[in-house]
Amino acid sequence: MRILTLCALMMSAFVAPGSFAQADGSIAAIRAEVNLINRNARSYRKVERSVEGISLEGTAATYFLSGKGLKKIVGKMYGETFRATAELFYSGEELIFAFQRLERYDTHVAADPPPKVVKVIETRVYYAGGTAIRVIEDKKTLTKASSDFRAAEEAMLDLSEKLKAALDPP
Repeated sequence: MRILTLCALMMSAFVAPGSFAQADGSIAAIRAEVNLINRNARSYRKVERSVEGISLEGTAATYFLSGKGLKKIVGKMYGETFRATAELFYSGEELIFAFQRLERYDTHVAADPPPKVVKVIETRVYYAGGTAIRVIEDKKTLTKASSDFRAAEEAMLDLSEKLKAALDPP
């Protein structure tokens, strides 16, 4: 029995590094795709829209299209106590990477004196097959089992769907 247990532990030690290497390979491929999209952004057709239903003080979105394909969305969201910028990158129609910079204010935007930024949260989410494979929040890589990982994954997917829907209203 001990031999079986030892063999199982040794096998898991050999399998786990491969899964990390596969994830790292996917991350490298996503980064390469994102860099290519950013380099070619000037050549893409740009469409701008005001988007309702995302933030109380308004959301402006810029869509970068190549042919009929969506490559990138930049969304600027404004609230009473925050502002955020999100950059969403696509391969085909699939979200592959989301970056968001959220700036929280010390008071609401109409306050006198004007509000100051008191906290900045940066979130990066890498996707493969519609599922997050890595989430980095404020330079910390979150574990897949954490509620913060799932919350970031779902929040970026939801934002992506809302912004994409505003590009082609029914």
